[in-house]
Amino acid sequence: MYHIGKTVEVISQAKDRRIKSADTKVQALVAMWDENMLVLEVDKKIAGALAAGDYVLADYSPVSEESPYRKMIITKILPAEKGRKIWDEFQKMLSKKKSAVSQVPGGNLPYR
Repeated sequence: MYHIGKTVEVISQAKDRRIKSADTKVQALVAMWDENMLVLEVDKKIAGALAAGDYVLADYSPVSEESPYRKMIITKILPAEKGRKIWDEFQKMLSKKKSAVSQVPGGNLPYR
């Protein structure tokens, strides 16, 4: 399972020497399509290429068949036009869900 997100900020000691880190991993603050904000690890193969504003896919698949925990790692950087298209489709779906929820009694509560 993968989720699309938009990178808000890249957290990398290599790009910002003011960051003090115990490791060389790169993380990113990501706005997800479902209105969540997450800090996710970036796969080391693409970490140097990631920039704020990039559309990304995050791997949400289980760590193993037995584990309830998810990988939660950015594995792909999408071309801007493809990322925008996918993002827009998910936003349309979210808008429809919010609209449906708001039309039921007590539906003025936040979505979820």
